[in-house]
Amino acid sequence: MRAFFLSAILTLASVPLHADIAWKTARMAPGSLMVMEDGHGAYQSHVARGQTNELFQFDTYESKGNTPVFLGSYYTNDRGEVVRDVTADGRITRYEPHRCARTMGRCAYVIVHFNGFREARQRVTRETALGLAWKEWGLGGLVSTGALELDQLGAAMKGWARDHLSGEKTQSRRILMALN
Repeated sequence: MRAFFLSAILTLASVPLHADIAWKTARMAPGSLMVMEDGHGAYQSHVARGQTNELFQFDTYESKGNTPVFLGSYYTNDRGEVVRDVTADGRITRYEPHRCARTMGRCAYVIVHFNGFREARQRVTRETALGLAWKEWGLGGLVSTGALELDQLGAAMKGWARDHLSGEKTQSRRILMALN
């Protein structure tokens, strides 16, 4: 009997446990707040606004002293895949079928810019010990790389990204999560 339990424990220990990299946006009720700080000390707030037609809306604000500045909104499916961005001045960018940020392996999508220009993208996302890492290719080759550390909801805790077109590397970390 002891050998059976030891065998069962060793078998379970050898099976890799794969985390779900989805962002469980349904768990962020209207009014829930996530505040991120970038590597330059600037803050961006993401405020959940609720669900409409199976999409979850989040408004983003940049902190400018005591006055937050509305940057725009983004809409996700229930896995946290962004399907649409709307800037503060009303420009809409769509992602068909979605941005592929929470899809493991190779994923292809199209960015439909506000002016109608269609840009094909390929993204490869892999699981890491603490979350995910990605590489993304566009019309001219490698566009970006990065990684995110995720919490139990799949929300970003910290991360980095490199824009291979400009050479800029950005870092971010979450400083507040308040769920309603």
